[in-house]
Amino acid sequence: MNGKITDIMQTAAPSFGVCRFDSVRDKLIDCRAKRLIPDNAKSVITAVFPYLLEEKIYENSNISKYAVVKDYHSVISERLEKACEKLREEFPDESFVCFADNSPIPEVYCAALCSLGVIGDNGLLITPDYGSYVFIGEIVTSLPCFGEETAAKGCLHCGKCAKACPSKALGSKDFGSCLSAVTQKKGDLSEDEQSLIVSSGCAWGCDVCQSVCPMNSHVKLSEIEEFILSAVPVVDADSPIEGRAFAWRGKKVIERNLALFETDN
Repeated sequence: MNGKITDIMQTAAPSFGVCRFDSVRDKLIDCRAKRLIPDNAKSVITAVFPYLLEEKIYENSNISKYAVVKDYHSVISERLEKACEKLREEFPDESFVCFADNSPIPEVYCAALCSLGVIGDNGLLITPDYGSYVFIGEIVTSLPCFGEETAAKGCLHCGKCAKACPSKALGSKDFGSCLSAVTQKKGDLSEDEQSLIVSSGCAWGCDVCQSVCPMNSHVKLSEIEEFILSAVPVVDADSPIEGRAFAWRGKKVIERNLALFETDN
C-alpha cells in the first residue's frame, strides 16, 4: 500500500486493508448508495473500528454493546470522510468515496479479503485483535493501491454460537428470528417474540453469539475516544435517542421493547 495512504488511514482507524474493487464487483448490494461508487473504481480500502469497552461499563446494561456507544454511523462517517479529504489532497486526480453500514460493499466479505479477519458462523467479521466487536467502513477509490489478497476464510466452526443463540436462528439459518432482528421490528410482536426479549433482558440487539465465541476471549478494548466518552449502558423511556444506534427505527420501537420489562414486573 502507498505510504501516504497508510499514514492517512492510521489517523482514521486502528486497522485497515485494501483489496481490488473487481473482487467484490459481482457481490455488490443493491442499495441507493450504490450509485455513489466511482465509475472507475479500482480499490476498496476497508477499515475496522473496535467498540468494546471495559466490562464494568456494561454492568446492568439493558442494550447490546454496540448500542452503548455513540451511533457508529456518524463516528465512522466522520473519520472516513476526513481521511477522504486528505486523500483527495494527496491524489487530486483520483476519486474517494466513503461508506459506513449503509454500503453497497459486502463489508464482512470485503474485510476478510483485506486480511482483517475471518467470517464467523454468525456472519460477523472476527478480527485477530478486537474479535467481532468491530464496526466496518470502506473507502472506494479509483486509485489502484491494492496488494495481495487473502481468501475469505471462516472461523473455528466450534458451534458454540449456534448452541447459545436465544432464538436458535443460527442453527436454523432463519436470521429473521434473530433476537437482534426481533428487537428492531416495527409494529406489534408475537407473544413468543415478546417473551424472547424479556428473557434476554436486552431491549435492543443481542450479544450472545459474540459472548460465547472463543475467538472473542482476551481481545483488545477500543481506544476510539468517541466511543469511550459516549457510553450510556442503560436506556429508559425518557432517554433521548438522538445520536444512538437505535435512533433510525424511531422512539416507538425502543419504547415498546422497554415496556415489555415493565409489564413482566
